[in-house]
Amino acid sequence: MPEQVDLALSATASASYVSPWESLTGLNDGYEPLHSADRGHPVYGNWDNPGTTQWVQYDWNENVTIDRVDVYWFDDDAGIDLPASYSVQYWNGSAWAEIGNASGYGLLPDRYNTTIFTPVTTNRIRLNVKAKVDFSTGIQSWRVYGPQQ
Repeated sequence: MPEQVDLALSATASASYVSPWESLTGLNDGYEPLHSADRGHPVYGNWDNPGTTQWVQYDWNENVTIDRVDVYWFDDDAGIDLPASYSVQYWNGSAWAEIGNASGYGLLPDRYNTTIFTPVTTNRIRLNVKAKVDFSTGIQSWRVYGPQQ
């Protein structure tokens, strides 16, 4: 089996919305969170958007092959909470498409939640994150894996 590498480290992050005091840089800065409320580096958050679906996205200058994502959720106990659900999409060249055969979609605090899926080759990947009714969502770190290119 080929060695897996974190492709997020070379990606450019974007989002549907970022709270003015939060940052996208924490998504792929290589920092290892200590827990879901860790403030040892910049974190992504989308407060005050309770109950909405927000997205975060990675873009690459060339196609990469991806078969796994790890998400470490941010939870500050002050308006940002673990999400209700999320999904992973990739850009198929003309539209966003759901990844196939996904397994995982974890929503646990204080750890990476791994989702594996049928490999896709793309230059964009997106997490669609659905917040609980009275809360917004956030991410400490989002790693994306594929075979070494």
